[in-house]
Amino acid sequence: MAKRLKNSEEINKIRATVFDKLNRRGIWGPIHTSKENAIKGIPSHDIGAAKDVIDDAVKDGFLNLKPTSYGDQISLNFKKKEEIKAIIETYSYL
Repeated sequence: MAKRLKNSEEINKIRATVFDKLNRRGIWGPIHTSKENAIKGIPSHDIGAAKDVIDDAVKDGFLNLKPTSYGDQISLNFKKKEEIKAIIETYSYL
């Protein structure tokens, strides 16, 4: 998981926050946004951890990665929709 955080609850809360933001904006499948847009609104002291959480979510298959000439773009993976919704419901309001 994220290297900058030791507490798994904090990691799950950041993951749920990022997933919820992407879900509310409809960033699923072919619709994508930059990693920077996905972490906007995260407190500045958690930005590094949020970047690590995004990288881990890509490795775990929760996020699709689309490399472009202007930077990496991400979107939520339709195949993991139920798991993503469960993470959002469980951890977003801690």
